[in-house]
Amino acid sequence: MKQQVIVPNNYTLCIKGDCPKAANCLRHAAVTMMPAEVERWQIVSPAYLAQMEGECPMFRSAEKVQYARGFVRMMRTLPVNVSEMVMHKLIACFGRNGYYDMRKGKRPIAPADQEVIRTVVAECGALQEVEFDGYEMDHQW
Repeated sequence: MKQQVIVPNNYTLCIKGDCPKAANCLRHAAVTMMPAEVERWQIVSPAYLAQMEGECPMFRSAEKVQYARGFVRMMRTLPVNVSEMVMHKLIACFGRNGYYDMRKGKRPIAPADQEVIRTVVAECGALQEVEFDGYEMDHQW
């Protein structure tokens, strides 16, 4: 059974089918993913696209990326003084709710945020490799 892709509300779509990057653009691919019950779409202005030259600033790659889920196990393996430093620095980066939602796996961790976590853990003196509790592939909306 094919998994249904859920396009986020108000995600800007692109209907320019003759674009040279349309086959690899998430904004264009999302047009085919929209359920029939969606009454209105938000699209990139065709007039804007017609006058544009060079690289399209609206392009988003349709390639799926690896998101992480949770880092409870990693935090438990760190020495107490290191885990406290890591926690405080990550709360400063993501906010208290963001930190706890990512730590518990309630919120997927985008690749850029995974790098932030790895950097903070290393800066705090941990020698181990950061391993998240789980991983999943998804579009980078």
